[in-house]
Amino acid sequence: MSAETGDPMPIRSIPELLAHALAMETEAAERYGELAVQMETHHKADVAAIFRRLENAEKKHLGELTEMCGKVELPHIAPWDFKWSTSESPEAIDIGKVHYQLSVREAVQLSLEHERKASEFYASVARTTDDAEVGRLAREFADEEQEHIGWLETWLAECGVEDSTVVEDPDPPLSQE
Repeated sequence: MSAETGDPMPIRSIPELLAHALAMETEAAERYGELAVQMETHHKADVAAIFRRLENAEKKHLGELTEMCGKVELPHIAPWDFKWSTSESPEAIDIGKVHYQLSVREAVQLSLEHERKASEFYASVARTTDDAEVGRLAREFADEEQEHIGWLETWLAECGVEDSTVVEDPDPPLSQE
């Protein structure tokens, strides 16, 4: 990260941006799928449905991105060399924040938090790059994430009291694995 701005070091090429985007979309689609399965296992169908919808949206982005990457030689980037500030991509929900009794409201809030982080990552790339084409594409990716943010903000506004309710479990599981 740049010490002066808090922004990651600039992404300087389209192949580098595409490699980051491909990793982010892959990780997000996989994580949303994992969370959907976890919620289905715990009979949280409403929460699972949110994660499935987001998984499908990420898979759609991933398909479009994979097609875009087909014409570009992508650099190999080691997991620790990605230019995001955590060990996982900004869009992947922190598994430590998920519990088996996650409410609809909590699921939407977690998803919203990470979609915002993804959008901000791309906006940061657009701000810090010296390459106009990288900036244009990064802004386009940020706008795509804004679409997800719009859905999630709508869902959050539609959440009722029953969507926030967590039922006390007298016999909670010891592990979710």
